[in-house]
Amino acid sequence: MINEHDDSGNHGLSRREVLRRLGLVGAAAFVTPAVLAACGSDDNKSAPTTTGAAATSGGAAGSSPATGGSGGSGDAGAALLEALGLKSSDQLGGGKTWQMGSVLALTGNGSFYGKTMSRGTDLAIKHIAAAGGPTIKAIYKDHKSGDPKAGTTAVNELGAAKVPAKMASYVDDLGAMFAGTQQFKIFTLDGGGGTSIFGQGLPYFWGTRAITPDDAIPGLLMYTKTALPDAKTVGLTGWDIGEPNTTKVVNDVIAKVEAAGYEYNGLRELFPPSSTDFAATLTKIKANEPDILLGSMYGQDPGFFLDQAQTAGLKATLYGFEFTPDGVSASKGTYDSVGWTFAYDYFDANNPISPWAKLFVDEFKSAYGDDPDFYAANFYENTFVMWDVIRRVLAKGGDINDGTQLDAALQENLTVPSLYGGDSSTVGSYTLDPTTHSVIKRPMGVFTYKDKKVTPLAYYGIDGEGYKTA
Repeated sequence: MINEHDDSGNHGLSRREVLRRLGLVGAAAFVTPAVLAACGSDDNKSAPTTTGAAATSGGAAGSSPATGGSGGSGDAGAALLEALGLKSSDQLGGGKTWQMGSVLALTGNGSFYGKTMSRGTDLAIKHIAAAGGPTIKAIYKDHKSGDPKAGTTAVNELGAAKVPAKMASYVDDLGAMFAGTQQFKIFTLDGGGGTSIFGQGLPYFWGTRAITPDDAIPGLLMYTKTALPDAKTVGLTGWDIGEPNTTKVVNDVIAKVEAAGYEYNGLRELFPPSSTDFAATLTKIKANEPDILLGSMYGQDPGFFLDQAQTAGLKATLYGFEFTPDGVSASKGTYDSVGWTFAYDYFDANNPISPWAKLFVDEFKSAYGDDPDFYAANFYENTFVMWDVIRRVLAKGGDINDGTQLDAALQENLTVPSLYGGDSSTVGSYTLDPTTHSVIKRPMGVFTYKDKKVTPLAYYGIDGEGYKTA
């Protein structure tokens, strides 16, 4: 397990040891979001810069790390202005060039996530330019799938280059970048892991996704009241990354379970991230089996767990908090045959709601040939949040290359446009908290994957706000 404050290993595996073991980006651990993948090599080579004109050129020299595709249809500008309620006569930033860092898992076992995040970013850069906005140059840096040393180097390089803003993942590389972010006043949006618990309330750092599993549990348990009317007890399993975050978040989850009218049965069976053998874990779960089992595990772990749970004859109904292609692969067909039900702020590319979301899905498919996932959607919309903030600064005659002014402009209105939510004529939004810097308004839901298809079961906001069945 990881102890964010102690690398001595006194609580089990140290952070460094877990980093070596982890294989995939996860949105969260059971006890804290985005405890992530294995370290890559020791070289910290930056990816090339991309601009609005070369944002998705398939990996050619001068392009981003995203590969494949032409970058969209090229005629999305007018549709974007209409969807976002903007006019070509507005102060859009056209004619200006603006730099933005993006520190992602470009190499290592989490490189799939760096690829999909950069795809979303690059498509947004192209679309913003087409809509009359600035030419955005994304300066890609590699944190090597969760290597704190690489992240520290990256933020120092961005700071030395006076880059005013950046996109981030892995909760700003497991917290290693926080000091540099504050020192250099780099306005930062993390759409991969959010703020987690240890990243809340920090200067210049904003998490733009829900904290899992905490934020998703109230709505999930509203759903189970109808789906499993006879269920009475709830138990917990998932990743263990050390104290003090384990107990803090487990206690929060237990409080939410009891507030929903369920009995916590005392089961708290945790295991190290990137586990592949769950025989011992499942034996202990079966000795104290609840009606509902909340499984906060990520990457490939849910697939391995569900497959072995079937062999073990687990009767508890299992719910997870992330869905990725890696989980599908690791399940050895169990996701498709049995089904995998999960709850979080998942982006359902098969059911885009707002005009902007529909445009994004169509353009992403045109650019890359496949559906956008949760991470592509988050980094696409976060690039638009950057544009929103730029427009606010320009409207005041300010300096868009000043991270302090960008940060202050965001805080003027902490509700921003989103691909999530909305309706057939209105763009969705999410809202950030001025104290925690995490989201307090964010559409999410309960979904199930089976037979190569994701089906929505219920929709709600943080803490179950506005719950409704799909």
